[in-house]
Amino acid sequence: MKQRSIVYLSLISIILSSCGIGMMSTKYNTTKFTVTPPNLQVHGNKIKISVDGFFPEKYFAKKAVVEFTPVLVHKSGEEKFKTITVQGENANGGEATIFFEPGGSFSYVDEIPYYDNIKESILELRARATLNDKSLNFETIKIAKGTNITSTRVIDNEVAAIADHEYETETILKESAVVYFLVNQSNIRSTEKTDTDIQKLKDFINSGNEIHSIEIKSFASPEGTVNANDDVSDRRLKSTENYTKWLLNKLDVDPELYTIKSFGEDWQGFNMLMRSSEIKDKRRITKIVNSVVDLEKREQAIRDMAELYEAIEKDILPQLRKAEITIKSFEPKKTTETIKRMSNMSPDSLEINELLYSATLAESDADKIKIYESVKSLHNDWRAYNNTACIYINKKEHEKAKSELENSPAKENEINQNLAIIFARKGDFKKADQFYALSNPNEKNIALLNLRKGQYNKAARFFKGKKSHNAALAQILSGNNNASCNEKTADCYYLNAIIAARNSNDFVLLNNLEKAINLNNYYKSEAKSDIEFSNYSENPSFVELLK
Repeated sequence: MKQRSIVYLSLISIILSSCGIGMMSTKYNTTKFTVTPPNLQVHGNKIKISVDGFFPEKYFAKKAVVEFTPVLVHKSGEEKFKTITVQGENANGGEATIFFEPGGSFSYVDEIPYYDNIKESILELRARATLNDKSLNFETIKIAKGTNITSTRVIDNEVAAIADHEYETETILKESAVVYFLVNQSNIRSTEKTDTDIQKLKDFINSGNEIHSIEIKSFASPEGTVNANDDVSDRRLKSTENYTKWLLNKLDVDPELYTIKSFGEDWQGFNMLMRSSEIKDKRRITKIVNSVVDLEKREQAIRDMAELYEAIEKDILPQLRKAEITIKSFEPKKTTETIKRMSNMSPDSLEINELLYSATLAESDADKIKIYESVKSLHNDWRAYNNTACIYINKKEHEKAKSELENSPAKENEINQNLAIIFARKGDFKKADQFYALSNPNEKNIALLNLRKGQYNKAARFFKGKKSHNAALAQILSGNNNASCNEKTADCYYLNAIIAARNSNDFVLLNNLEKAINLNNYYKSEAKSDIEFSNYSENPSFVELLK
């Protein structure tokens, strides 16, 4: 039986040799396969390979077809790249043709997504030849070892878009009144004191709110001499100030809260009223106001237009003989301690913005989320969903964050920006672009997306001059190996060790790697498999450090 098996195998070998693929298998070591770059690299969250195959003369059987498949073999299994079919000169169906006499070559490019479990890997090339319904697997060869994953070392520090609670810790209320005077007069008439806006001002004062400030301005209509008008404006200011103080006599108002000013002739008000009036040739009058610098000559030029001046005197000038009183006060507010207590004990007693504000006073993420849950149940406000998602984004709990954002009753700018952050971190750059396009994204977030996508020059331009981890990463990936990181973190020290390795600076490499390991022992095992340090695998100091 054993003899028969030997005879059978010999027969198969003869058959295969006679049909050409056996010879090809036997001389497979005369072929050459080159991978560019020689070490696999991750860019844009993908591993891209470029393979060139070379076949010597009189090697490739004329009717043979060979399927070449690069396979990335790793601890958890394997990932296959696409198969390329190469044919002899008399075969069909191939993507490249190799002639028998001169030999030839093919080029191949493909990419696969990168996952963390495939960083320690070997790239194999598998080949299966077929001729006349006969097939033969060639010897599997290793064409590249290891994967450079430096581009994946992006620190997740995008700026999550927090929705504004819109609560004002200090709100200034305001009420104003205008007092009108007769020509050249400065006494406040009783009819003015009973006017509607004065009554509103009295009610505002009687509310008892703490006064923030009082502003009094007085004016004169531009008629007569400038000096006379300045004088009447000053007198109007004084009488209005006295009247205002009388209105506030029940309150102990600090004199420093008063701001008073006499403006004299109110040409600005004149222009505004003129533009909105129905007076004929108002453009002509406005042109005079804007072109004649001397005030008295300006007034005379207007008076000279007798047919228009009557309308001005009737409709415009009386509205400029005035004083304005503006009183501002502080709106009463709950104390922060009261808001904190009520947010926990009776959230339904707070207004929505007060409740959202209370979350900023909370001491823990759990307390903040509890408050946002109250906002959801009481008001179903999108800001509660968004800000809860921000907490989860900062904790890198992306599925929880995504669920909050997708359940939001409104898709506002902040919602879209935070969804973009999540998709960017997950490596779904297409969706990240879509959601950033729907928002007004933070520039740093866009730079980090560019970094993740492999658009290193764009990212480096944003980070130019900065010394953060992500800034240094963007710089070295764009070709600047003189970059450095000055953050005192394990991530930063490890990146500096990589930069030193690229510059063959042993001392800086070992110094930074030791600091990284001291802060985070994870980097000891990381350095053992990191292809950036492949040239140091036999360096005694490096080996000792990683024991």
